[in-house]
Amino acid sequence: MKNRQLEVSDYGLYLSSPDKMSSFLKNEKIRSKKILDFFQKNHDEYLKSIKEGSWLPILPIDSIEYIVEVNKALSGDWIEVHKIEGFNLEVGEDNSVWVGSLSNLHNWNLKDYTNDKDFNSYETLDGEICYGSHRFDVPKGKYLVNIKGYKRKEELEYPEANYGFLFEFEKIDEFDGYKDPREDDKYSFNVAQM
Repeated sequence: MKNRQLEVSDYGLYLSSPDKMSSFLKNEKIRSKKILDFFQKNHDEYLKSIKEGSWLPILPIDSIEYIVEVNKALSGDWIEVHKIEGFNLEVGEDNSVWVGSLSNLHNWNLKDYTNDKDFNSYETLDGEICYGSHRFDVPKGKYLVNIKGYKRKEELEYPEANYGFLFEFEKIDEFDGYKDPREDDKYSFNVAQM
């Protein structure tokens, strides 16, 4: 299978189980579809969502194309440039995790993230297909996510991606604390600048 390429806009990407995100929003009585905006304005709710593993934002990163994989090593054409371990993420009844561009959270709709499709995409005016999110099968449960950043050994021409992320899921029984990926003084994810 070909690597899953993601077109990132808004300088970041996210991981989330749509079922878990939907449950969190319902339990917290959050009605806004503008999830990103809501969490930017409500820091306590943002921290609670991270602690409970409702989603995992990865930013800031350059707004370019990336290869994304879950629990599947990238080929020998890639070099690992960094690794950060131990971020909370919970997978709900849908047994899936979506990796997508943060721009998807400007107007989030659960119906866009069903298990009968593997990605969300759009077509540019010149006919190029851009992928905004990809679905990965991950069994229900609580996980610690390790984030590995990669770059190609030999750079390819656009529209090929020259940077990528591998997300490794380690199943656990319960979360014990949490790491906030937005603590920029602790965590750097911008593989294009490494």
